[in-house]
Amino acid sequence: MMKDPFEAAYEEESPPESPTLAEDEAAPPTSTAVDGNEEDADATAGGKGKEEEEEEEDENMEVELGKYSGDPHKTAKMQAILSQFTEEQMSRYESFRRSGFQKSNMKRLLVSITGSQKISMPMTIVVSGIAKMFVGELIETGRIVMTERRESGPLRPCHIREAFRRLKLEGKVPRRSVPRLFR
Repeated sequence: MMKDPFEAAYEEESPPESPTLAEDEAAPPTSTAVDGNEEDADATAGGKGKEEEEEEEDENMEVELGKYSGDPHKTAKMQAILSQFTEEQMSRYESFRRSGFQKSNMKRLLVSITGSQKISMPMTIVVSGIAKMFVGELIETGRIVMTERRESGPLRPCHIREAFRRLKLEGKVPRRSVPRLFR
């Protein structure tokens, strides 16, 4: 059984803290202004300042952790995990959080499977969540296949087919209850 990535990250020891500058050591200036106006130099550099990016990251984390506000233990646990993410991991996590299946498409699928026109919204949400978890597991297994083959880059169909085959062998893909009519 595969562990949830958050549980695995929480159980592992945290990496050593990155070295920080001592207070008596001054950091080299990141921007140079021609006439002494640093705000203009930052604007012409075409990017946000480091402080602005950190503030934005903190705001995003607060928004994400808002749903755990009822349980301070869960909030602290999630904050500990999210604080150790690299920039790439945080980007992937944010994409995962935003992704989902359209409720109308999921409802249409459920109608075709059950034959009933009466599909409740909670049922649609639950099936969407299960589908999202399955796709996540499929992608995760596909990534494992890639690393075993010492390949890099985006997932290819051969990786996804092999991941599906492995999940099927593990019993994580339900078997058909009704035989196929056409092949």
